[in-house]
Amino acid sequence: MQWNLLFRSGAVAVALLAVASCKDSAAPQDDGTIRIRNGNVTLAGTLDLPNTAGPHPVMVFVPGSGRTTREADRPAVDIALPQGVAVFRYDKRGLGESTGVFEEVNTENSARVLADRASDVRAIVDWLATRPGIRADRIFLWGTSQGAWVAPLVAALTSRVAFIICVNGGGSPVGTVIEYERIGRNAALSIDEMIRQAAAFAGPFGYDPLPVLTALRTHALWIYGGQDRFTPTALDIARLEQMQNPAFTVRLFPRMNRDMIDVDTGAFPSTLFPEVFAWASARIAGS
Repeated sequence: MQWNLLFRSGAVAVALLAVASCKDSAAPQDDGTIRIRNGNVTLAGTLDLPNTAGPHPVMVFVPGSGRTTREADRPAVDIALPQGVAVFRYDKRGLGESTGVFEEVNTENSARVLADRASDVRAIVDWLATRPGIRADRIFLWGTSQGAWVAPLVAALTSRVAFIICVNGGGSPVGTVIEYERIGRNAALSIDEMIRQAAAFAGPFGYDPLPVLTALRTHALWIYGGQDRFTPTALDIARLEQMQNPAFTVRLFPRMNRDMIDVDTGAFPSTLFPEVFAWASARIAGS
């Protein structure tokens, strides 16, 4: 299975401890759009199902930062459906056909904005768990970039998330990530020097995911590229490994960049996608 298109990433931001969502209601539209209520917000999404007999496991694609809509996540459908995995993709609140107000995340608003985004995803998970064609015990999240912070927050809120896959982020505080990206604008700096400077950053930090990740017991796969100039990979991994959480699996591809391309070969590493698929398949099978 080729998972490469699922690794598309946006600019890095951060996340925060989420609050429990209100119960949702949903109705499919004539164009296939599903609308899920979460409090006073209505989320617009699309559920794509495999052409095989269900019920199916389902992946909720949790996007990164920026103003893209669910259409940008369509490649995930072509990857997952042939494997018998359904996909739910959605417009973040305030974008596309979803109501509410869209805000970029910064150190000052991270608690409020990321709590809202995690609450939205939880509402989606709750709705999926009621669908007759979906395996309620095999709902999982794929969070990329900023979504790698949101996914653990949702998993901490509900036992309905079977496992999570986090790509290019999720371990460092808000301010550290923003500072690392700022440092990286100087193309002359090496990754090692960027990490050194980011490690010395004195704040402001905004949300720190450490308490949530320390308490998390949901199985999680973390994927990082060692040449990423937007996520402080070495700082993230150090934090994750210090937790010694048996539910976490961390995979570092040292020569891969933000787009998960090997900077020496210009191609995806041959072991990347087989590793991801093997890990996910084992969790779907229940092991």
